[in-house]
Amino acid sequence: MFRFLHRNVLLFRTKDSTNNAYFLQNPSPKSFSKVPNNINQPSFAVSYLMNSCGLSPEAALVASKKLHFQTSLKPDSVLSFFNSLDFTKTHITKLITKTPCVLLADPNKTLKPKIEFFHGMGLVGPDLGKVISSYPKLLCSSLENRLIPSIDFLRTYLHTNNDIVLVIRRATRVLLLKPQNQMGPNILMLINLGVPESNVLKFIVSQPNVLMIKPDRLSNPVEMIKGMGFDTKSSAFIYAICTMSGMTKSSWEGKLEVYRSLGWSEDEILSAFRLQPYCMMKSVKKIRKVVDFFVNEMGWKSSDLSKSPNILLLSLEKRIVPRCSVLRILLSNDLIKKKSINTALSLTEEDFLKRFMTKYQEKVPEILEVYQGALNLLSV
Repeated sequence: MFRFLHRNVLLFRTKDSTNNAYFLQNPSPKSFSKVPNNINQPSFAVSYLMNSCGLSPEAALVASKKLHFQTSLKPDSVLSFFNSLDFTKTHITKLITKTPCVLLADPNKTLKPKIEFFHGMGLVGPDLGKVISSYPKLLCSSLENRLIPSIDFLRTYLHTNNDIVLVIRRATRVLLLKPQNQMGPNILMLINLGVPESNVLKFIVSQPNVLMIKPDRLSNPVEMIKGMGFDTKSSAFIYAICTMSGMTKSSWEGKLEVYRSLGWSEDEILSAFRLQPYCMMKSVKKIRKVVDFFVNEMGWKSSDLSKSPNILLLSLEKRIVPRCSVLRILLSNDLIKKKSINTALSLTEEDFLKRFMTKYQEKVPEILEVYQGALNLLSV
């Protein structure tokens, strides 16, 4: 079954405290020296974009071709409005570079209603600045015809503003692409497959970009995953969709090849993928380094990792090597069993220290020095 899927699988990639001073300063002669040589007398718009908005000379020249203003009255009011929202100067510069025409918008009639709409959901300050500067078209979109319907759609599945804000921060384009047309059919597909509502909600919040893939493209990897024997009620089913929808066919085949080269059978690869789908997203270099460490330093068989694929997601330098330096000593003193390694690697730092350091420090006094030494060596 897995070989068949391998041959036929189709995958898709689918405050700054200086704000006000920076943006409302008077034009400086020094700034004009940076204007490209092909501009002998910079226009008012070019100099304003450079000195008041922070654009580079090149970006200011490009932006000025989309603007027509001879006084700073209107753009000053826009900058003052953005500064009052605690947008950073970086956010404002980025926003205007992408959509310079916003400088000619009416702050009260055009901008304020949309900003208040986002404020009502709890998206404020620099967080809102990041969203708007990344997708300034939000300020050009119709509040009644685009933004409100998009949020209303999300509210049919997400019941808190916090969850909606998370979706907006992770996939702002959701508000611009009519999620009811793309995300809606994908959500219904999952529900019809028997995916629990709780998992659907987690999917929307954690991976909204995946659900914005065109339905006819997302259905292919979903069918492949079903064919691999995933339980649609499990969280792993959702993780597998995220994994396969974000990989090209060649990337997928490359991961299969690296696991085969390490001695894993087709069944072991499939088993590992079922246990931890994200193991297929790790780089070939990372996979080889982790397997090499456990084979050569811990005495494992390569195939042992197929039973514990979560280990492949951990940092080799920050977690695996330091903790295993302690676990090797405890193993050699018959204080723990091999099966304890998985548990030890998955614990929080605090719990690891309690259960594997403090607990055995009297019997093996050197473990603290060994652990700290490993951490220090890797931080150099």
